[in-house]
Amino acid sequence: MARAGIFDVVVVGGGPAGSVVAWSLARRGVRVAVLERATFPREKVCGDFVEPAGLRIIKAMGCEQALNAPARLPITTNRVYFGPRLAYHGIIPYYEGGHDLPTHGYIIPRHELDTVLLHRAEAASATVFQAFAANEVRREDGIMSVHARGAKGDFTLRSRLVIGADGTESTVARSAGLQRTNRRHMGISQRGYVEGVSFDGGEATVWFDEDQVPGYGWIFPMPGGRANVGVGMHSETCHRFNLSITNAFTESIARLRIRHPGCRDVRLTSRPVGGVVKTYDGIDRNHFDGGLLIGDAGSFVDPMTGEGITQGMESALIASRTVLDALEKGRFDAAFLSRFDRDFKIYFDPTMLYLTFCATLMRNWHFREFWWRSTLQGFEKAQNDPDFGRVAGAAFGGLNLQPQAIAAQIWSSLILNLAQGGAKAIGDLISGRGIRSSGIVGDIAAWERAWGSSLRDDPAWHYSWLADVARALAKALPTLLTTQNPRVRGPLVDPQ
Repeated sequence: MARAGIFDVVVVGGGPAGSVVAWSLARRGVRVAVLERATFPREKVCGDFVEPAGLRIIKAMGCEQALNAPARLPITTNRVYFGPRLAYHGIIPYYEGGHDLPTHGYIIPRHELDTVLLHRAEAASATVFQAFAANEVRREDGIMSVHARGAKGDFTLRSRLVIGADGTESTVARSAGLQRTNRRHMGISQRGYVEGVSFDGGEATVWFDEDQVPGYGWIFPMPGGRANVGVGMHSETCHRFNLSITNAFTESIARLRIRHPGCRDVRLTSRPVGGVVKTYDGIDRNHFDGGLLIGDAGSFVDPMTGEGITQGMESALIASRTVLDALEKGRFDAAFLSRFDRDFKIYFDPTMLYLTFCATLMRNWHFREFWWRSTLQGFEKAQNDPDFGRVAGAAFGGLNLQPQAIAAQIWSSLILNLAQGGAKAIGDLISGRGIRSSGIVGDIAAWERAWGSSLRDDPAWHYSWLADVARALAKALPTLLTTQNPRVRGPLVDPQ
């Protein structure tokens, strides 16, 4: 079956980013086509967690009623385990509300979320082609051509602009020569669905295990004793040290049954599936002659948490402003479309560059004991210091992340620990007990062991990592004094 169509914009990919940009444009009279390789509803590798900023966009789109099911559990509290040790148990301190942000998140399986958002784009007048994959994108005489292939035949869509929202292995990005293959900016994950959990309402659980650093595991509850459970790890680390995400997932299920009082009877109800994410700042550019890259195709994933649903929708709304301006002025060249990169950097850099710096520091697997100890101490401090949890905890998923305030808290705690630890060390020496491995003395020893181990293992990689740390710090420095985070207010969107 051969078909052809001419549109103002062709969006390749019908996930959250693609649906949001299609909705944003179509409601303003832009002729939009969405090309989606799957038939919705379909399953997607994801933790299914939609944070408050994502729920705000869903509400503005008019999808709140469809996704705010009466039985859905608002996620307001969490547990944090370090091995078998419960380091934090309480409210999520950085869900503060304001600016139309709810004080909770939701677990919305992607087969539900993506279907509702795509239908919303279609209702706004976007033309949706499901079960057709883009296998070629090219530009000739200023016109973009997207060749689509499916079981029912092939056809070509033509437009002035193409928006790549087709995931981590983006055909649009590949056609534009913008593939992202650097493992330093990639994470891998595996997740499945389980039954038999017994949680206290909407309580999320995350855990850190020394053999899975840098990375973490999660279990996010849904109604009826079901939950999304998964593990995410750093791709480069897994590759260098032959770590298995499949083994990490299996071990995490077994450990959950022992550690978590609500998971003793947990059982898998779906085959575990894996996927890849590409994190922020692992990009050259997200624009090219005749097009833009958004969502996972544009590498907008949080480098610390691996969260990408909200960031993908935010990137879509920012891109829609560039597209509307381009259509008005008739400019579709890369030089004009580069304003998208400028705009999203203004919006994301104040938080994402700091998180990229943190993730780069933690990327060295030899330092896993040091980061384990340091992060454990941070969560335990947050348990008894709500202000510390609200500010420093924002690095693990908070929207109002302020690097300067976090640094002030960390240095204050470090100086206090040094004073307390030094006094204790002197006391131990005087009493004849010797230097103990706990506290600040143990942290320093862990750092020294890690440094020596990293140098011995691979000196070239070690110095390459240090160079990456220096570059990440240099890029983050201009944003460290940020006190007004644009993500708190969100990208401009008029409610429908």
